[in-house]
Amino acid sequence: MNDKARLDYDAFSDLLEQHNMVVTPAEVHGVLCGLICGGMAKDDVRWQEHFNALLNDDFGLPAELKKAVNLLFYRIYDELLSQTQFELLLPQDDTPLDERIDALIEWAGAFLAGFGVVQQELNKASPELREMIQDISGITQLSSEFDQEDEENEAAFVVLYEHLKLGVTLAFEEFGKGQPVPKRPTLH
Repeated sequence: MNDKARLDYDAFSDLLEQHNMVVTPAEVHGVLCGLICGGMAKDDVRWQEHFNALLNDDFGLPAELKKAVNLLFYRIYDELLSQTQFELLLPQDDTPLDERIDALIEWAGAFLAGFGVVQQELNKASPELREMIQDISGITQLSSEFDQEDEENEAAFVVLYEHLKLGVTLAFEEFGKGQPVPKRPTLH
């Protein structure tokens, strides 16, 4: 997996399957985003314990998969910190809409799980973020049973996708460790 290339959902899915993981790339990405946005610092390796607890029955990952997940964690963190190029890891646009909706729902649920493990003081969140978390929770309740693949449903998917991205950005700004703490001037 080339860290610089656009993440390929299918290739990541194949890697997970090779290592007998019964999770999707959307769930992996969602949990990692949730952990980061919940406040897990980039240099805090405890995120791996949380990840393993949520997605791998507390077992460690095989070396190749661990490397890929580590790269993904740092990539997400850097994208959120720089506020550039952050995208959800979902199937490609030419994948049937119902499969993309399923992945979006999985991503949202995984994000909430990762976020909830780290951030347990949601009462300190802004009203906007609390509302966004409710919206993300609502997305997990969507029905993926779309009668037809048409422009209206495609547009609705794009709106949900962008809303999730906004929620991630808001959560990262409020709870993520991306903002360095200003140092106090030393008094002599």
